[in-house]
Amino acid sequence: MALEQTAPTRRPRVPLFVIVLVAALVGTYLAVIALYAVNERTVTIDGCTEDPPADAILLSLDPETMDAAADRLGANLDVVSFGPVAAKDSSLLTAPLTVLVTDNDGPRSIVIPPEELPSPHALRLITTGSVERWPFDVHSVDVAFASLQTVDGEVRSIKTVLCGSAHVPGWTFASEEIPGTDELTIDGEPVAQIRVIATRSPATVAFGIVILALMVVLPVLGLTVAILAYRGLRKVEATLMSWMAAMLFATIPLRTFLPGSPPIGSWVDYLLVLWVLAGLVIALAVYVAAWVRWTPAAVAPDRP
Repeated sequence: MALEQTAPTRRPRVPLFVIVLVAALVGTYLAVIALYAVNERTVTIDGCTEDPPADAILLSLDPETMDAAADRLGANLDVVSFGPVAAKDSSLLTAPLTVLVTDNDGPRSIVIPPEELPSPHALRLITTGSVERWPFDVHSVDVAFASLQTVDGEVRSIKTVLCGSAHVPGWTFASEEIPGTDELTIDGEPVAQIRVIATRSPATVAFGIVILALMVVLPVLGLTVAILAYRGLRKVEATLMSWMAAMLFATIPLRTFLPGSPPIGSWVDYLLVLWVLAGLVIALAVYVAAWVRWTPAAVAPDRP
């Protein structure tokens, strides 16, 4: 009696595009996590050291908030050291000190009384930028500080040094010293300015790009189903029209979920969101045409 040998069963092979898709998702996930991890506190204006200069007043400018839509940078200004005008026994002032600030949306002179510990002053600096270019928008402000003190009826200028650090979620900051302008001059010489530059953090940019990529997938799926159904390669299911309508209405919540809340009319609306909506509407229209083409007409009931 001969024994029949059964052929070994072959496991189905995973399609290549599935492997590529999974690898792309894993790579994107790891990249976003890495960018978020490196987005730590960074020093933007060097100079805040343990040994402040003895010949200058040391001010600390610390950005706290960034309102890109209103072009305003919120920051705290604090006096680290009074330098040459401080009393030797208390390190406080013996005479009032006036600090002048340019490009502040509010009072541009701060008076510090003598023999008092100075408290931080909230500033709202006026920035220039274009939030419509989200997430690649850049906002900057040129700010200058000058310290004045009246001694024996004579106003004199005291050398001022600026330092600072920033930690605003979703933003990275940089700074550079630039020549002054005629807006603030001391003894006929323009006071040097510090340009503070705010850009979206890499993690925020990556997050926004992922959301936009997910939005692009929606019309691709809808058009694929609609075209296959219209050509008769797949069965027409009337319930799929509600699925397509749900994807259409899901576009707006995805748009509002973009980090930084770019205003309506940004470049992403013209280059992507508008065409995502158009693609979904076209997919729904093609599927309706497929339903009309392949679904049999209703049979009228027989009248008695």
